[in-house]
Amino acid sequence: HKEVEDRDAFLVKELADLETSKKSLHDLIAELDARIDVEFKEGILKINLQFQNYFSLMFGGGTANLAVIREKRRKKKLDTDLSSVLLENSDRSDSEDEEDGDEGIEINVNLPKKKIKGLMMLSGGERALTSIALLFAVSQVNPPPFIILDETDAALDEANSRKYGDMIANLSQYSQLILITHN
Repeated sequence: HKEVEDRDAFLVKELADLETSKKSLHDLIAELDARIDVEFKEGILKINLQFQNYFSLMFGGGTANLAVIREKRRKKKLDTDLSSVLLENSDRSDSEDEEDGDEGIEINVNLPKKKIKGLMMLSGGERALTSIALLFAVSQVNPPPFIILDETDAALDEANSRKYGDMIANLSQYSQLILITHN
């Protein structure tokens, strides 16, 4: 009896330790989620400033920005038997409800002297310039000492290659560049 009683007391103590650890981990996860969310949104704001600068340099004006979006998903309707049990327990009037989905980033662009507002409406060269501007903007939030660019200008025509050269000159003020190109 004494041996079983000691084992029971030991296991109760272990369970209490596990519950304390579980609560501590949940608190840490919540704290990290909040911190990551704040730093992510601050990073997006910093990237937006640089993205606007590089986009304006590439296109001679216009606007570009990133927006954090949250996808809304709809829960699927449940079986009638299961849904009636769940509805009794949850006080909901219908079995279809919206829930938050994954976060994503939306790129909004507005070219000067054009009525094009969507990224998909841009030509291939304009999309390439926009992606290059975004890439350079991300790299300038926390500038690395070196950047290696391997044929990032391959999709550009001659006029856009000049704009790309202007952007490279601007980027070289912050980082040393290794540029591989056929132009």
